[in-house]
Amino acid sequence: AKLAIRSRRPERAFELCEELSKQFGLRLNVQVYNNLVHACTANQDLQRGLKLLEQMQREGVRPDGRTFTLLLRGSLASGEVTDTAALLRAAFGLPGGHPAVGKPRNGSNARSGWNNIKLCPDVVAEVLEGLVAQRRDPHLAVQLLRDLRTVPGLRIDPRLHLRLTASTASTAAGSEPLKAW
Repeated sequence: AKLAIRSRRPERAFELCEELSKQFGLRLNVQVYNNLVHACTANQDLQRGLKLLEQMQREGVRPDGRTFTLLLRGSLASGEVTDTAALLRAAFGLPGGHPAVGKPRNGSNARSGWNNIKLCPDVVAEVLEGLVAQRRDPHLAVQLLRDLRTVPGLRIDPRLHLRLTASTASTAAGSEPLKAW
């Protein structure tokens, strides 16, 4: 699948995965799903990537940090601010999560969500800063940051709040966001 994706033939990757899983009774694992999600996001097909997320969960495959990183970056690149915010919320089990992200099957409650996911704090910062740069809802990133601070064990750069509020203020004033970070 990865070779087909690298050869710029993502459809072939999907065909191969389907053929091999049917022929040999194989279940796709998280790495294969991640490669397929990457093919979707690299080709600006976020909706197909989100459908893959739903499919992998139906198949009992737990999304990991890379799954969420790919989808977050893809949704941000597509300008899908609402999807981006909802995916970030879902990754940490916060209210308002994306509908494509189901509840964990391990019996944990919605608040603990997918907290075991190793989503890099730098990716969280990248997404929040990207939301501000989109200029659609300048306060969305600041509110998300407030909510993310309630997530146990998530370490966020304390200067991020300052960067976001400075960018939000400059965006609201109609000027270019600060680029000194």
